[in-house]
Amino acid sequence: MPRVEVFDRVHVLEKVKDLFWNKGFNGTSMQDLVDTTGLNRSSIYNSFGNKKALYELVLNQYQEENKGFFKEALIQAKNPFEVIRYIFENCIDQIINDDQGKGCFNMNCTTEMSRSDKELKHFLTHRQEASIAFYRDLVEEGQQHGVINEKDTPDNYAHYLYSAFQGLRMTGMLSKDTHKLQSIVDNILITLT
Repeated sequence: MPRVEVFDRVHVLEKVKDLFWNKGFNGTSMQDLVDTTGLNRSSIYNSFGNKKALYELVLNQYQEENKGFFKEALIQAKNPFEVIRYIFENCIDQIINDDQGKGCFNMNCTTEMSRSDKELKHFLTHRQEASIAFYRDLVEEGQQHGVINEKDTPDNYAHYLYSAFQGLRMTGMLSKDTHKLQSIVDNILITLT
């Protein structure tokens, strides 16, 4: 007969996500997971698998949460250019409100794990491609409606926006200067007008 989980799975995963976010995958030990969750090792293994499986689970959870942010941008903005503006300006808000300087969980994973783990690199590459496709669709629609210039292709602009967003997040890990961050965003956006 299978064992029944007697803990709040959502609460445990939130704690684990914060732990990995703060210490990284390699900096987190099984003992850290035991101490953070209050579960014993066998419960962690039985419920979630090994440390890597647990890491992948919270990384997926983080990705799903981020989809909500992009959906909100689509709802709030009136045209594709404004969607892009909304994304970048809300990124500034996230940076400023990141009191612990944790940065982006996905970006942290990319810098720590993409060279050493083929499965995670594949997952991250897929997420990157999905983000670029999202920007490409926005740019293409924006060019059709005349709110984004046609000096370059939607694909090139999409790669530019993806890279610019990542750069903004990285800059924000070290600088909380709202005016400088806004200036960066303004320069990113002016390329499209």
